[in-house]
Amino acid sequence: MSDLAPPGPILTAGSNRAEADWLGGLPFYLAFQLAGFSGLMILKIVAVGLLLYLLLKRNEAKLNWNAFFIVIFTLMAANTAWQPTPRLLDCWFLFLTWIMTERWCCECHEKVCHQFEGAPHLRTLRKATDADVLDKFVGKEVTLKENGYTYRFYEKEGALWVACDVYPNPVRIEWIFGSGLHALTPVSLFKNEAGKSELLQHIVSWHPSDKLGITLGLQELAQNTAGIESLGEVLSHEKTMGCFGCHTSYLGNKPGEIQTPQMIAGVSCTRCHLNGEAHIKAVEQGEKDLKLTKWNQLTPLESINRCGECHRRSDQLEPDEIHPDNELLIRFAPIGISQSPCFIKQGELKLPAGKSSRFDCTTCHDPHEQASRDLEYYRQICLNCHSQLEGHVPVCSKEAMDSQCLKCHMPAVNVHDNLSFTDHWIRIREFDQQRFPELKFKNSQP
Repeated sequence: MSDLAPPGPILTAGSNRAEADWLGGLPFYLAFQLAGFSGLMILKIVAVGLLLYLLLKRNEAKLNWNAFFIVIFTLMAANTAWQPTPRLLDCWFLFLTWIMTERWCCECHEKVCHQFEGAPHLRTLRKATDADVLDKFVGKEVTLKENGYTYRFYEKEGALWVACDVYPNPVRIEWIFGSGLHALTPVSLFKNEAGKSELLQHIVSWHPSDKLGITLGLQELAQNTAGIESLGEVLSHEKTMGCFGCHTSYLGNKPGEIQTPQMIAGVSCTRCHLNGEAHIKAVEQGEKDLKLTKWNQLTPLESINRCGECHRRSDQLEPDEIHPDNELLIRFAPIGISQSPCFIKQGELKLPAGKSSRFDCTTCHDPHEQASRDLEYYRQICLNCHSQLEGHVPVCSKEAMDSQCLKCHMPAVNVHDNLSFTDHWIRIREFDQQRFPELKFKNSQP
């Protein structure tokens, strides 16, 4: 037996855990030596797990194995001494809050959760190592007509890289912005001299036509670029935090830094529905006040501004920037809606009892699922207010009522070769010059 005695340093290093492992028997000792797992830690986990199982069984509750293991690993995270590797699971508390909140949401809102699985909001950010991302970028290259530079994307050791013929070093891409409905834009993160996170938004994006092209908004940058800006735009720390804040549900709790191991990518329930934790507690306690603001309890302006936190609000622009010839606005739907007569005059409309004239983003779009591509669906929404019935808004004087409203009043506008957006500034476009006589319009549209 003396040959099996543990080496002296283990018993004399002040490690009660190691000594207990040895005294507990050879299996615990080997587990600690090979994997770093403490025998006492294993016993505590087994004991708590067994207690949890018996409580569920006694109360005839269905055992949710996902929740079971989450509790076990949370106990490991609660005490670093129980962890196989120090701080390996320290972020579990933050992640657990999110994952359990999502599961709690689904217990009562199962249908919405199933819808949301296919929603673009859930795919607003993904790792560049994602298989679908690699498939769209790796092995492709493009020469931008805007600057004549060639960009080549390739994979190295499982990571996505980009090389440019005028920049000396290839750059690793870590994240991808966008759901893919309009574009996928590569992003690289780094720290500035102050140690704060900043990003490089790459000048080349993937578009649904399966083509690489210039990233929307960087056309002017491409005209005169040198150095790192030949690859894209370097954003300040404040803008970086804003960009990631809109593409995630959680950034971590360290001020000034994006903590990617703790970051929760995508826009989930708690990102839009505030007070989620208080709501769940109120439901569990059977309170009448469920502590959750319903979207229809917001005013129409509050509603579009809630969407506009990420899709832009009109108060984020200067007044002289808000005009129909500003092509930038086509990208920002809430701003266009805020200028539309349908939105501005909705309070003046008195429809028959039981019909609502409310108009905001959710009038047409359910944020829990992908927006409909059916033009008839939108025409029927227009007819809720526009008809020959008493109290309704007058019908179109130029087209039959069975024609498609969007082609004239909300057309898709090409913003560059590979990308178009629906213009959400709903209006009679031939009146633009009358409303803004001081402007010389680039495009004269009927």
